Amino acid sequence: MIYEMKKMFVHQKGLLFIGLFFVFSISSLIVFDTPSNQDIEMNSGPYSFYLDQVNGPYSEDTERFFANESKKISDANIGLRKAYDNWYDGKISEQEFQAVSAPLEQIVQNERGFKLIYDQFAYIREHPDNRYFLYTNGWDGLLANDSLDLLFLALLLVLVTPVFCYEFDSKMDPLILTVQKGTRTQAIVKIGLVSVTVIILCLLISGLRYWFFDLKYGLENGSYPLQSLSYFGTSTKNISLLGTFLSVTACKIFGNLSFAMLIMFVAVCIKKYALTLFACTALILLPYYGFSLESSKYFVPGPLGFMVATGYFRGNEYHHNIFTDQMDVVFREVSGPSWLILFAVTLSLSLGMSIVILVRHMNVWGASHRRHWARPLGLLLILCFGVSGLAGCVPKENADNYDIYNWSSRRAFENEHFRFYVDDTDLNDSRIVFEDKETGETRNLIRNPLQSLTKAEDSIYGNGPLVYYMKYDYDKSQFREAVDRLSIIEVDTSTFNERIVFEKNVNTEKSNFLGLVHADESDLRFFNTVSSFFLDNDSIYFIGQNEIRKVNASTGRANVIIRFPVLRSAAFDGRNIYYVNEKSEVAKYDTKTDTETVLPDIITEHFVLTDTELLFLNRKDQQKIYAMSLSDSAIRKITDKSALDFTCDDQYIFYVNKADLKKYRIDRDGRNDSLLLD
Repeated sequence: MIYEMKKMFVHQKGLLFIGLFFVFSISSLIVFDTPSNQDIEMNSGPYSFYLDQVNGPYSEDTERFFANESKKISDANIGLRKAYDNWYDGKISEQEFQAVSAPLEQIVQNERGFKLIYDQFAYIREHPDNRYFLYTNGWDGLLANDSLDLLFLALLLVLVTPVFCYEFDSKMDPLILTVQKGTRTQAIVKIGLVSVTVIILCLLISGLRYWFFDLKYGLENGSYPLQSLSYFGTSTKNISLLGTFLSVTACKIFGNLSFAMLIMFVAVCIKKYALTLFACTALILLPYYGFSLESSKYFVPGPLGFMVATGYFRGNEYHHNIFTDQMDVVFREVSGPSWLILFAVTLSLSLGMSIVILVRHMNVWGASHRRHWARPLGLLLILCFGVSGLAGCVPKENADNYDIYNWSSRRAFENEHFRFYVDDTDLNDSRIVFEDKETGETRNLIRNPLQSLTKAEDSIYGNGPLVYYMKYDYDKSQFREAVDRLSIIEVDTSTFNERIVFEKNVNTEKSNFLGLVHADESDLRFFNTVSSFFLDNDSIYFIGQNEIRKVNASTGRANVIIRFPVLRSAAFDGRNIYYVNEKSEVAKYDTKTDTETVLPDIITEHFVLTDTELLFLNRKDQQKIYAMSLSDSAIRKITDKSALDFTCDDQYIFYVNKADLKKYRIDRDGRNDSLLLD
């Protein structure tokens, strides 16, 4: 036993591989783990405020609490909006405004947390008997996935394969079988050593994951029902969260033991490193990625289902098919009797493989002679599982010379030679076109032969000679058409060559490559609703329904940097993002330092950023157009007329007069105000 341990962990570098495995596992948890619900983490204070009041099972008191709190917050928002309007219109003084708004702001300060807990309430009241209120991110991270641990799979391959292949590779197996303890005794010792090693490693990695999620999120309320997590919402298993974790761990131990036995069995039969690695990897990965129905892998006898294990605790799940108007099965529950049959068959196969291993070690003359096969060739296959490419390239603009982006002009851009805009004269076929300023010729910017599979969004971003547009690719191979991929395309207008600077899989029906990175459903929903974008040297910024997300162009990692109830105006100068917040103030977010400041003395619903000024409709002065200097923050009035809307170029401001609804033009300095004739 001591000799076999020394050979396995020292001579075959087992301890090195185990150490590297834990280093990579801990690093991947720290670097790649994201909460299942990022909004909870970003609003942990308001969320905890309400969770503390309803934690535990559903009751009639809980129902009344949500009804009363919802009405209270709704009334407070209405009253607060009215107070701001009266103050901006001069109907009340600042002291009166503060007296009215202070108690209302106290009520709405936890509104975001209430929305999060209300979503949980809507889920729980569907089946209140086995769904409890609790903080879910920790348990979701620990349990709510059915991914195969590819790092652990690779570790088992490099640890277990040499146990028998090393003898065949060095041609020592005939000699070993002739000594007194070289037959079945040695095989039993090796099988026992591998089994103990696998059990210890499984316990260590399960303990590591439990410790990590407990430390990062917390794993309280382990006695609550499993169905408290929406991932297991349809489960029929009567088991707690902690009980599920322990059961999953036990299943994984059994599954990995079966896989280790499979590796030894194949090694004894084939006696070659590379073929053993290839065969064992294929036997696991082919069914893991090959079945169209997610639950199919759990009905296959063998180690795979037990190595993943969480699917045994899920229930039947359905998806509505809009073409047949029926519910299609997307996951089929593994019943208790079915699980017992699978367990018995897998156990029998494992015992059968162990018997074959022992039988093949009984006769020295059964050892075949072959040519030497270098061990490093077998390890090359393992390296391919650690490679995962992330989309995204760094754009080429000069950070010191950015063209200004404005939300109000997101459908147009102009540089030295061309004017780009969205032509929607045909409402059924809007397209991005460009006009040559010298010749006046107009052409399509996008030349796409597969227009039925691609849709370009009506949003343009430009910086100097570079123009960017956004497109969605569609997948029509399924029963229903689905958005498959979002891409940001860069066009160099000096040559009109295109290149992809960002790609994102936004198809909720598809998994990422090899399952190494699992997409967040909320992320996919966000990228399906992006309305505009802009970028700098390092990041791409996407504007959604009520938030702006920053995506690292190199790694693809995204995080929410700005939230707003309704997007009114936004702008970007290459470093700072300007936007109107919930109080109608203009906030400036510095993308380099991640700090935010509010521009003083500006209350507006609409503004336009230029190189030198911020033009805005002054809410405090009946929507008249004002300008604030970006250099010294000096504010000046431009018009004496109230405006509904305005745009501008380098020389003029064009606005719609609120009084007569006609369009006027005025110089940027406030002179020569004139009516534009049709």
